[in-house]
Amino acid sequence: MIGPVHTFEIEALEPMPASITRLFILMRDPDTTLADISRLVELDQALTANTLRMANSAWSGSRYEIVTVKQAVVRLGTVRILGMAMARHIASSMSGPFSGYELAEYELWRHSVAAALAAEDMNQFTSEAIPGIAFTAALMHDIGKLLLTRHISPDVLIRIRVMIENLHFTYLEAEREVLGTDHAEVGGAIARHWHFPEQLVAAIEKHHDPDAQPDPVLDTVHVANVVAKLIGVGLGSEQMNMKVSAAAPRRLGITRSGLESLCAMVKEKLAEAEELYGSFSDGN
Repeated sequence: MIGPVHTFEIEALEPMPASITRLFILMRDPDTTLADISRLVELDQALTANTLRMANSAWSGSRYEIVTVKQAVVRLGTVRILGMAMARHIASSMSGPFSGYELAEYELWRHSVAAALAAEDMNQFTSEAIPGIAFTAALMHDIGKLLLTRHISPDVLIRIRVMIENLHFTYLEAEREVLGTDHAEVGGAIARHWHFPEQLVAAIEKHHDPDAQPDPVLDTVHVANVVAKLIGVGLGSEQMNMKVSAAAPRRLGITRSGLESLCAMVKEKLAEAEELYGSFSDGN
């Protein structure tokens, strides 16, 4: 049990598809070949269809038609294929309204996609290389809200607000004080249940506190979350009431002007990305 969230709630979540788990394993193996990835994709009919669709989309920038899985894997790379597969798996779960966080329909999903875009494009504005897995970590960083929202009744939300207003807590601090846990911790527990790599688990669990255990993926997810909030996506009851690390962007080598440019880029690309990733979830 994590605060009000019981173990059975986590265990009742839809299991991660075997193809995604296998992708994680292959990505960690230095001996993995292009043929290994292609073979895995080919064994999953839906993954094959969506991989080819993404490879031929305007989003991928392909100048010629891609007709084989091997061509698609070369064009997209394993990290983007993994991100697409994860998006397809969680999109429907994250698309509804989340009253506990005062998030309207699709708003949590939009926030997650915006953060993932920020992580994907951050390399253009940093002096340090951004690990590819940061895209998936950013996409999943608020997964804990899926469960914790069930335990935030109107009365609980009022108690959280009182602590924020009277004691000047951040939203996360108030959430933890009232519930005995927070959405980041619950998200980490879900990620462990799904057997995510530990680096990805830590990025989800600590995305509000990157200075606790500095790591490029964690720093990227922290900054990506801030970017999504700065462009006004997924504010909800939390708004901008959170601690923002000054050290995380510094470790990545992103400047204030770079952050502003990244915000503008994500805002411009968000609608197109929502349409692309949304199409994977509904099977169209």
